This record gives sequence, C-alpha cells and structure tokens, in this order.
Amino acid sequence: MSTAPRAATISLTETLALLDGDFAAFASGVVNARYAFWLGSGISFSRFPGLKQIVVKALEFLRTRVGPVPDSCPFYAGLERAFGIANLTAGERASIDLSVPVEDWPVVDLLRDRLSGQYAAFLNIDIDGEPLDLMVWEAVDVAATYADPTVSPDAEHYAIAALVREGLVTELPSANWDGLIEKAIGELSGEPNGLKVCVRSEDLQAPDQKATLIKFHGCAIRASEDEANYRPYLVGAQRQIDGWETNPRTQGLAQYLISVAITKPTLMLGFSAQDANIRKVFGLAAATQNWAWPGELPAYVMAEDSIGEAQTALLGNVYRDQFAGADRAAIKSSAHLRAFANPLLPALLLWAFAAKLRRLARLGSFDLSDEMATWVDNGIKSFRDRIAATDDGDHLGFVLSLVFGLSRSKRIFLSGKNEIDATRYEPLTPVPLNQMNQDLESETNGSPEGALIIATLAQGAEAGDWSLRLPQAPDTTNGTVEVTKGTRTDRVFVLGRPEAELALSDSGAVLEEDEDVILIHARQIHERLPRSPNRAPGRTVRSPGPRRLSMASLIAIGGTPDELMDRFKLEASL
Repeated sequence: MSTAPRAATISLTETLALLDGDFAAFASGVVNARYAFWLGSGISFSRFPGLKQIVVKALEFLRTRVGPVPDSCPFYAGLERAFGIANLTAGERASIDLSVPVEDWPVVDLLRDRLSGQYAAFLNIDIDGEPLDLMVWEAVDVAATYADPTVSPDAEHYAIAALVREGLVTELPSANWDGLIEKAIGELSGEPNGLKVCVRSEDLQAPDQKATLIKFHGCAIRASEDEANYRPYLVGAQRQIDGWETNPRTQGLAQYLISVAITKPTLMLGFSAQDANIRKVFGLAAATQNWAWPGELPAYVMAEDSIGEAQTALLGNVYRDQFAGADRAAIKSSAHLRAFANPLLPALLLWAFAAKLRRLARLGSFDLSDEMATWVDNGIKSFRDRIAATDDGDHLGFVLSLVFGLSRSKRIFLSGKNEIDATRYEPLTPVPLNQMNQDLESETNGSPEGALIIATLAQGAEAGDWSLRLPQAPDTTNGTVEVTKGTRTDRVFVLGRPEAELALSDSGAVLEEDEDVILIHARQIHERLPRSPNRAPGRTVRSPGPRRLSMASLIAIGGTPDELMDRFKLEASL
C-alpha cells in the first residue's frame, strides 16, 4: 500500500473534480487573473536539495573545517550550536565521531528532522572570524547549488509559465533562490525578458512585463553574476528574517508584498509559511484591509496534504475574529485544496483552457440557443476531461505535451504552420476571461467557431460515433486531433483562416491525394465539395483527397444540436 500523501497521488481527473466542485469559485478566480501565486521550495522539490539534504551538507561543511584542537576551533563551536538547536542529549552528542562523515553519524536522521524544522536558527549560526552569512553563502553554497544552469524546470514551472502567457497570473511572490520560473517563462515566451524579476527594492522601478516575480529571499542567479549587489539579499538566517519588513534595504519589497496581499487573494504552492517575515506581511495587510469571510471566493488557498501549524497561524492572523469563533473549521476547509502543485497547476491550465473555449463560443457573430450553449459547454468539458485522462503520472511529460500541443494547434489554426520543434507557447488568448470581450482578434479570427468544432468532435466521441485523441508522436503531418471510426483513422485539421490550408499544402503536411484528412474550416469557404444529385440520403459523393467543410456554414443553417451533428457527420463523411 502506498504511503505517499494523497496530495501527491491525486490524479489530474480527480483534481479537476475538485476545481469543478468545492473549489469552483477559486478556479474561476484564477481564470480571471484574481490570484497571486505565492511560491515556496516545494515547487522545486524534485530539482534541488531539500532542507534535510541542506542540513547534512552544511553540517559536513562545518565538520571538515574543525581543527586538531576542537575546543578552540570556531567551526567546532558552530557544530556545538547546531547540536544545541537540535536539542541533542549528552548521550547523543557522545555518539558523534567527528572523524567520519555526517552521513555516517548515528544521529544523522535526528539532526535532519530537527534542524530542517528550525532551518532559520540553524543558518543563523555565525563563525568567529568568518563572514556573517557563511552558512548561507558557503555552507549551503547557494550559487553553485541553486544557480546551476544545467538544471531544467519541472512541470510546476512550465505550467506557471503557460498560465502567465495566458494572462492569468500577474503576481508571483517567491521564497525560492533558484531561477527555474524565469527559465521556464523565457523558454515559453521566446524572449529573455518576459518577466519582471525583483530582488531588491529598486528593481520594482524596472519596466513592467507580463508578470512580476518578487524574489523576497534573494536570487542565486543574480548573486552568482553580481555578488557585490545581490549576495546581501540572500535571506535564510533568523537574523535576516526577523525585521525583514522594516529593513531599509528590503522595505520597498515588503510594502509591495503587503499591497499584493491586500489586492489579490492568495494561492500558496509549496509554501509552508513558516518564515515569520511572510506571516507578518499577511498580518500587516489584514490590519490595513482584511478579506471578508465568507467572500465571493476563498481569499487564501493552500495546495497541501494538510494545513501546517504555520499556515494555521497565518489563517488565524488574517481572519482574526472569524477564526476565533464558530467559523474556524469552515475557514480551514475552504483554504485546504488537497493537491500539490504538480497535479494542481496542470489541472488549472486545463480548467482555464476549457473556460476560455466556452467564452469564445459566445463571442461569435452567431447566436447560441440555451440548448446549443449547454451542448457546447458539455462537449468542451468532455474534451478537457479526455485530455486529463491521458496523464499517466508523468506530470512533466504531460505539461510539455499539453503546452506544445496547444501551441502547435494554435499555429495550425491561424497560419497552417505545422512545426514540431517550436518552443514558444501560443496562448489560447493572451488575456484573462473577464477581458476576452475586448479581444477583437479572438472574435474575428474564427476562434468562436473553432470552439464549436472542438465541442462537436468531443460530443461525437461521447456518443460513441468515433474515438478522439491528440496526436501521440511529433510529426509534421499530424493533424490537430485524430478521429477513429471503425478501422479508419483520420487526421483532422482545425483551421481559422483559408490561407492556413494553403500553407499545409505548401509544406507537404496535406497532399491532394490524402484521403485520411479532414479539413474543418472555422469560417466560410467558397469551394464546395461536389454533390451527386442522385445520392442516397445521408451519403456524400466526393472526389478523392481531403474532405473539407465549414463550421460557419453548418451553424448558419441553425437547428438543434442533433441536427448540427447530423450535418457535421454528412459533410465530414463520418
């Protein structure tokens, strides 16, 4: 039986069910760019050493520098302070042999557990005659560990980058030293400056970008590149955390974060909230303007297996009177989303994708009856859920496949470019849901009809008329989706502009003789397939080669969802 926490093993489908259910208001808030994403070390857990590993590394740093006369050695004094912080008994101390590596000490597990829970006090150890930040800069070796250029982003970083590109996340306060968020956004945006990164208060005065990343505990990348200006901003020791919000050096950052906490509800991802400076930021924000309980959406959401003591203290500090009364259990429940960042963020991306498609379907020049709108919404949800069901637990592989697959589909839709090696992420729309009514390009480029195409394909699969899946392997001849009916599998290309079909033909992705191709145009097309005046009812006589149809033409006829589906099947020879 697995001992992994539920928040780690929850499937993407189950996470979507949470977002459709108890956390629907939260998910709606995300797609309307309401939430600030507060990031902790948990989102980089699989890429860098965790606190327990850092503890052993730092202890080993001290051990290897103890001189031949320990009692007069400042590094030995540092070890003794660590043993005191860990509350070792005399017997436990006596079991330690300084001539062997820390990993071989009988009490190594105890030290890992106790010191990782008090890491700020541990990193607060100072060594006589050495720089005050020795434990952070050298023992932890921040620059070499967290600025390693060979380390690649994980699923969480790429999913956040995609959400930023979709216009859904604008504020990213982060306690992390690493540069994986910056790296992921750089890759998906195709430019190095797609993100405003603030480590010092003066960095806040840089030009705005799509989103702002506030690295309030410092940045290993910048400290390694510009030690003189950025090393002093690496925060880890207790003396750095205490009074951080009133330190003239960081007071500007603190005021900015207080403003974020006042104006945007909070999603905490891999964020324990155990640092007193951050809890104080939230407390100061609540003292200025607190969030109402209950409100239209949860003001604090924590993606955790369970709510920790520090997080409970934060909730008590921000909700105050309500937390002291009968609402305490309900407050905790509303804040606890039991899914870690690696399933939650891909699920949020899918949820947002479906929400935007539903909105696009209502932005067209055509009218949707209530019956048709419900049918379209259900089809889009079915399409979303089918994508989620393909996740096999490899969240990184799933996210990369999703973002590059969606981008490729968007390029095919707009221009017919069927590139398999492009890394730039093409958002469905670059603005949040509540601004899509002002996005004229999305209204006029065929996207509303495109949303109906997706709904129709998914409804056909739901009814058992065909099976539907995304292309499995990168190939320049792949369609947007694959439709299988009986023994035949067709490549389906969803196209927003007539010239996209010409580009597919010019590139060789679609040939005149390809009979396994369906070209579904969102808008009107002028060339029509020849029909036999004597054809049997429901049968289409067509020339060899790709089948072509226009969703705009099918919609213009009007009718019920069943009638639209019948016309679609006839035109597509399905």
